[in-house]
Amino acid sequence: MFTLSLSPIAFSIFGCSVYWYGILYSFAIFSAWRISAWLLKKLRNNNIKVPTKEEFDKFMLFAILSILIGARIGHVLFFEFEYYINNPLEILMIRNGGLSFHGAFIGLCICLYLYAKRTSFSWKIMADILCFSAAIGLGIGRIANFINQELYGKISVSECSVIFAFVDYMPRYPTQLFESFFEGFLNFWIMFITLRLKGVNIVGKGKLSAAFCIIYSSSRFIIEFFKEVETYSYFNFIALTIGQILCFALFIFGIFMLRLKDENSIRGLDD
Repeated sequence: MFTLSLSPIAFSIFGCSVYWYGILYSFAIFSAWRISAWLLKKLRNNNIKVPTKEEFDKFMLFAILSILIGARIGHVLFFEFEYYINNPLEILMIRNGGLSFHGAFIGLCICLYLYAKRTSFSWKIMADILCFSAAIGLGIGRIANFINQELYGKISVSECSVIFAFVDYMPRYPTQLFESFFEGFLNFWIMFITLRLKGVNIVGKGKLSAAFCIIYSSSRFIIEFFKEVETYSYFNFIALTIGQILCFALFIFGIFMLRLKDENSIRGLDD
C-alpha cells in the first residue's frame, strides 16, 4: 500500500508557509481559464456571439471571486454551521481549508446570471463554456485534497488503499483520487468527445452544462459511500450524507438543463 507522507507545505517565504493546496488550486483556476479561452476562440471562428478576450478576462475576475466566496459560505452553511457560528472569525481563515463545491457552483451561477443580465450574451453559452472548463479544474482540485490529506475514505483492505501519514496510519480508500478521475477528468473527456462529435454548435444548448451536472452528481453520490463522513441525514432508514443530498439537487438541475429548449435566436455574428 502507498503511504502518503508528503508535507502539505510546499515551501516557506519569510516565515510564511505556502501550501500545495493553494498552488494546485491556483493551477486549477489557471487551467480552466485557458481552456475557456480556447473554446471561446473556436466559437468566434464559427461566428458565434461570445465575449471578446478582454471582456471574458474581466468576467473571470468576478467569477473567481464569486467561486471563492460561494465555496466558503457553502462550506460554513452546509457542513460546519454550528462550529462557525461559535467561531465566526474562523470563517475568514480560508488558509485552513474548507471549500464547498456546491457553494462554489451557486456562487458562479449568481455571477453568471448577473453578467447575462448586464450584457447581450446568452447565459447558456457562458454556462456551457464554464462547465466544460471547470471539469479540468475539479480534477486538479481533488488532487490538492489528496495531498492535503482531507476528504479521505473509510478504512479499507483494498489493494488500492492509501495510508495517510498525517491522519492515523490506517489504510483508507483514496476517495479524493476517485473524485478527481470521475468528477473531473472523465467528466471533461466525455464533454470533449461530445464537442468533437457534435461540433461547436452544441455550445449554448445547455447540453454540456447538463452533462457536467449529471456526471458530477452521479459520481460523487456513489463515491460518498466510500468516504469517511461524520454527519448523516436519515430518510426512511436510508442514511445520506450532506454531499449526497446536494448532489441529488444538482442532478435534478442537470435534468432540467437537459430538457431546456434550444435558443436559436441567441446566435449571431460576433461584434
